[in-house]
Amino acid sequence: MSRNIVLALDVGGTFIKTCVLEDGLPLQGSEMEFPALADRDRETILDHFISIFQAQYDLYQHQRRDAVTDCLYHIGMAFPGPFDYRQGICLIQGLGKFEAIYGLNLLHAFRERWPAGSSGKAGPLPDMDIRFENDARLFALGVSAEFPRARFIALTLGTGLGSAFIDSSRIMESGPGIPPNGWLYDQPYLDGRADDLFSRRGILKLAREAGILETAMDVKELAHEARQGNASARGVFAEFGARLGELLQPYVGGYRPDFIMLGGQISKSHDLFGPALLNRLQSSSSPALTVRTAEHVLAYTFRGIARMFSEV
Repeated sequence: MSRNIVLALDVGGTFIKTCVLEDGLPLQGSEMEFPALADRDRETILDHFISIFQAQYDLYQHQRRDAVTDCLYHIGMAFPGPFDYRQGICLIQGLGKFEAIYGLNLLHAFRERWPAGSSGKAGPLPDMDIRFENDARLFALGVSAEFPRARFIALTLGTGLGSAFIDSSRIMESGPGIPPNGWLYDQPYLDGRADDLFSRRGILKLAREAGILETAMDVKELAHEARQGNASARGVFAEFGARLGELLQPYVGGYRPDFIMLGGQISKSHDLFGPALLNRLQSSSSPALTVRTAEHVLAYTFRGIARMFSEV
């Protein structure tokens, strides 16, 4: 029986983190990190991706010399949006990253640069199935491997707001309580979009309005102040949690999840905003609802990438 090998890439604006998974499990010592080169020209970015694919493939062949003749190889990429994930077209514009590949079909572009080879030989890359997906969805798919029968909402809180609605390990894009595509980032809230308020810039905006945002202060420093007893800083996180709960109320009420799973850098401050979030949700939507946090988001994301090919 062939082994299912996935070269997994978590693509960020600063770094690209990678891992090789064999039959859904990470290969020990295969995690690597590369600069994203997201501000470079088109040719540099494309050639860089090909070199990363090659580095992962070579690493696997070096560690598994006995297995290279009987493998099915795939490439799975968690890519930030906006992005046409089905067609493989990058739609990122105006964000200072990957501007040079805007509108480009990456599937075609990679194929044009693909080195010829076969999976039975070391060296050139074999032909591989390549798939793209939103990072929040892949995080959620990875979580679903641990909770295969659960119905839950996954949120990633960081530079932006990512979301996915999962039911029995399936990504749900429509239905009661589900926004179009399962994406909350573009939903209206107060005087803007959810992405503007439930993100790094959203918390810093609250701190600025509270008059406590100092030069060079980021969410990490703000959280430190809150944990040291700064009442105003604690109030910022409490307000953030209450507002997040208010945003989620209609979706939780309609979707009726078993729990909410939080990931991303801001989720590390869950101890500060979590009580207000849960209080708002339990008081109006579901008294039994729980909120969980994931410590190893990247591991879940890699696992989710592998699950894209689990039916191959």
